[in-house]
Amino acid sequence: FKISVPGTKYNTCKIVAKLYFLKDRMKRYGILTLLNLIINTISLQARHGQNYPAPLITQQPQPQIFKEFTAYLQRSTLFTVRVLTMNVWGFKVLAEEKGTRMPAIASYLRQSQHDIVFIQEAWYHADFQVLKDTFPYSTFYGTPGSILCPSIRNDQSFYIQTLPFDCHGLMILSKHKILSSEYVFFQDRIPEGGELFGRRGALAATMEVTKAVAGVTKTVKVSAINTLLATWYSETELLWTSVREKQADDVLAMMAVQKEKSDLVVVAGDLNSTPESAVYKKFVTSGLVDTLEDLKSEKAADAQYMTWGHVDNTWTGPGGQNEHEDRLDYIMYTHGDTIGVTTSAYRTVDAKTEKDGKMISLSDHMWAEAYLRITI
Repeated sequence: FKISVPGTKYNTCKIVAKLYFLKDRMKRYGILTLLNLIINTISLQARHGQNYPAPLITQQPQPQIFKEFTAYLQRSTLFTVRVLTMNVWGFKVLAEEKGTRMPAIASYLRQSQHDIVFIQEAWYHADFQVLKDTFPYSTFYGTPGSILCPSIRNDQSFYIQTLPFDCHGLMILSKHKILSSEYVFFQDRIPEGGELFGRRGALAATMEVTKAVAGVTKTVKVSAINTLLATWYSETELLWTSVREKQADDVLAMMAVQKEKSDLVVVAGDLNSTPESAVYKKFVTSGLVDTLEDLKSEKAADAQYMTWGHVDNTWTGPGGQNEHEDRLDYIMYTHGDTIGVTTSAYRTVDAKTEKDGKMISLSDHMWAEAYLRITI
C-alpha cells in the first residue's frame, strides 16, 4: 500500500522496507500497535526528514535606498522595525511546485533581517514547521476550538494531514518574544467550495520590540495583525467585495482593541482588494497608514509595486495564469500618542529558486517589505 505524508517526499520503498522489518513483530504486538509504530515512524520523517534539496535563491538587487539605509541602521541612533508580508501559496492541490518553493522560502527567511514576518496560506502543518523554525518566535498552528484542525503547541505535530480542513493558514514570525496571540474568524463568507474548506480571519500577536538606540535600551510594544480576506472568484473584485468589506470591519475592530494596549499596530496581509476598492478605503479612512503611500505617494501606482500579475512573477506575470496586475498585499500601521512613526523604506520583493534548470518565483504573489522608523 502507499502512504502519503503532506510536505514530504518520503520514499514509498522505505515504507515497504520498514513493513518487512516489522513483520515478525505482528505476533507480539498485534495489528493496532504495529499501525501505531508505522505512523510514528512516518511522522518522525515528516518532521525531521523533509528530503528537500538545498535551494538556490535569487532576488532582484536591493534598491540603493535599502542598501544605504541598512548600512546606516548598524550605526544609527534610530529605532526601526522591519516588516515583511508574504503569501506563500501553500494549498498543494492548486499551488504548483510547493515541494520546491517551501524550503526555498524557509532559506530566504533564515537569511532575512526582519523583525516581524506576516505569512498567509501556510495551510499545512508540515509547511508551518519548516517556516516556524526560521525565526526565534512564532504563533501556533491550528484553529482554536476546531476538531478538524486543532490548535497545537509548536513542539507538537500532526501525524497525518491529508487536507487542511478548517485551518486558517496564517502565521506570524518574530525576532522578539511573542507575549500573546488571539484570533477573530469572519462570519461573512463566500459560498464557494474552495472558500469554505478553511477558515478566514485575522491573527494578532503582541510583542515588545527592544533595541539599543544611542547606547540606551528602548522598547516599543507592537501588535501585529495578519489577515487574508476572501478571494475574487470572478474576473474582477466587484462580485464579492461586499463580503470583503464586512471582513474588513472585523479586522478593524480587532485593530481598535489592539491599539488600546500597544504603542504600534501593524496590519498586513493579502486583502484581495485593489487601492481603488471600498475595502481599501475602509482601512485607510480608519486611521491606518499605507506604508507605500506614506513613502512614495506619487509613484504608488507604478507597475513595480504590483503584487499580483507582476511582470517578473513566473506564475501570474506575462504568460502565466493571470489576466490582470494589481496591488493586493499591504503593510499598514497606526500608533498611539507616545511615539511617532514614518515609513523609511519600502519595496516589492521578487525572490526565485531553480527548478529543472529554470528559475521560478517563490509564490504567485510578490511580497512586500517596509521599514518603520520610530521616534520615542
